[in-house]
Amino acid sequence: MFDGLVPRYDLVNDILSLGLDRWWRRSVARVIADCVGPRTTVLDLGCGTGKLGLLLTGRARVVGLDVSPAMLEAARSRSAGRLRLVQGSAFRLPFADGAFDAVTSGFVLRNLDNLPRAFAEVHRVTARGGKLAALDITEPQNPRLRRLFDAYFSGVAPLLGGLVGKRDEYLYLVRSLAQLPEPVEVLRLLEAAGFVGCSARPLTRGTVTLFTATKPSTTVA
Repeated sequence: MFDGLVPRYDLVNDILSLGLDRWWRRSVARVIADCVGPRTTVLDLGCGTGKLGLLLTGRARVVGLDVSPAMLEAARSRSAGRLRLVQGSAFRLPFADGAFDAVTSGFVLRNLDNLPRAFAEVHRVTARGGKLAALDITEPQNPRLRRLFDAYFSGVAPLLGGLVGKRDEYLYLVRSLAQLPEPVEVLRLLEAAGFVGCSARPLTRGTVTLFTATKPSTTVA
């Protein structure tokens, strides 16, 4: 499905988020930048067209992984060799244990129909002491704001999709919001996968949430 979205994907996202998606990605990059250096390696899970990974290329070596060949081709064109790009699934990451000093993702979690398995794989490929930072759209906790958010997202996303000939695909993106558990449940799943220091930071009044976690430096008894 995502292959067909590539030509207008970034443009529609910018319009749908009122340009805030750029600030949200920078928030993720700042979290990761604090714990990596030139000799460290970061995995950008579900890298899409490479916008998030490129924010970190000056600070660490970045590997972008995505299941969509078309998304990877767009990322390859945009990155001009600054990203190492790999096609693969979040449920079976083609990397060795502890291969990455940090893992990041932007707007990917809601598309994963088996979060426990994905989190287990992310934990496996993260080095001890490594950091995870994952951003995704969430419904605000305030009931009134939630109603406004639901009305906006469910109305505008299909409309914009229709304008670029991809209405059904953007209807899926609206429905995918229901697949992501509440933030407290996401934190529980991260802890169950073996992460510690798990937190959920609401951004823009909770319309998106930045999840962070750390793989313990030592084995937990």
